[in-house]
Amino acid sequence: MIIVVSQTEEVAKAFSVLKQDGKVLHFGVSNFNPSQFEMLNSYTEDRLVTNQVEISPYCLEHFENGNMDFFLKEKIRPLAWSPLAGGKLLNPKDERGSRVLKALREVAEELNITAVDTVIYSWLLKHPAKIIPVVGSGKIDRIKHAVDAINVEMSLEQWYKIFIAARGIEMP
Repeated sequence: MIIVVSQTEEVAKAFSVLKQDGKVLHFGVSNFNPSQFEMLNSYTEDRLVTNQVEISPYCLEHFENGNMDFFLKEKIRPLAWSPLAGGKLLNPKDERGSRVLKALREVAEELNITAVDTVIYSWLLKHPAKIIPVVGSGKIDRIKHAVDAINVEMSLEQWYKIFIAARGIEMP
C-alpha cells in the first residue's frame, strides 16, 4: 500500500472529525508497515493504538519484517487476524502445517490442554507485544477455547518449540 501525503492528511482529518463527533475513541490501522504507521501517526492528533496484521504460528511474516520489533519499541498492541491461519494449523495441507500442529499437540499435552486452538491463542498472548487475537469464529467452542487461553501458563521453552516448528529451522 502506498500512501501519499494528501491522502494521509485526509485520513487524519477524518479521524479527527469522527473523534470530535464522539463516534470513535481510538484509531488503528490494518496491514501497515512501520514507516506507514509512523507517517500516518505524525498527522493525527491522537496516536494510533494498533495495527491489525496476520499473526499465527503459521504466519511469521511480522516476526521477520521488523513489525514485531516496531510494536515492542512503540508499545503498540497488534491485533492478530487469522490467528488459526484459516484452518492451516488445525487441518494442515502441507509439511509446515503438519510440523507446527505436531509441536502444538506436544505443548498441549505438556500443559494438559485438549484444544489445540487454546494453545495457539496462548502462544499469541505469551508474546511481550501483548498480541490481541481476533477470534473470527461464530462457534461457541472456539470462542471458549480462546478465552481459556488467558489462563494458560505457557513457558518460554514451549513458546519457542512452536516458533521453531513454524520456522522450520533451529534457533542460532
